[in-house]
Amino acid sequence: MVFRLSAKEAARYPGLRARLDAQRTPQKQPAKARTAAAGGSSAYVEWEPAEEIGDARHWMLDLPDMELINANEVRRWHWGKERRVAASIREATAVLARSLKVPRLTLARVVYVVHPKARTRVFDPSNWALSAKAAVDGLQDAGVFEDDNASVVTGVDPRAGQRQHGAQIRMSLVIIDQGRGEEQ
Repeated sequence: MVFRLSAKEAARYPGLRARLDAQRTPQKQPAKARTAAAGGSSAYVEWEPAEEIGDARHWMLDLPDMELINANEVRRWHWGKERRVAASIREATAVLARSLKVPRLTLARVVYVVHPKARTRVFDPSNWALSAKAAVDGLQDAGVFEDDNASVVTGVDPRAGQRQHGAQIRMSLVIIDQGRGEEQ
């Protein structure tokens, strides 16, 4: 918006020109690029599995390079695409679990590890919770769990994995036995 003042108006209202010029200039400073997480020294912290798993029985399933469901992007998708991607994640997880011969578990925890692209500085692994849910359903299809309710699967927790060079963001599942597994 342009303010025009005549010399007569400027003399009549002292300080008006300065106030209008101050309103015209932006008060906000442009946002700085996020380079570090709040309160931390690094913007990206990779998960250390040995600390969390300990000596418990566990199985690691690396899902193939495939499209995953991101909570930020799925809003723009057609519902049919979301169902197709979820079905492919579910099927791939079931095939991997069967090929690794993961036994039936009565009590387990699933950690899903999201491996971002190499250039990613800051990202939120919990955005891929919909992909993790489809993967847990695939574990149920493979017979690893009788049901994926809270009495069998104690948690599905997100973690940030190693950066990787690839076309897509990748995901791994770590199944941690917290009870006595039933061998099939």
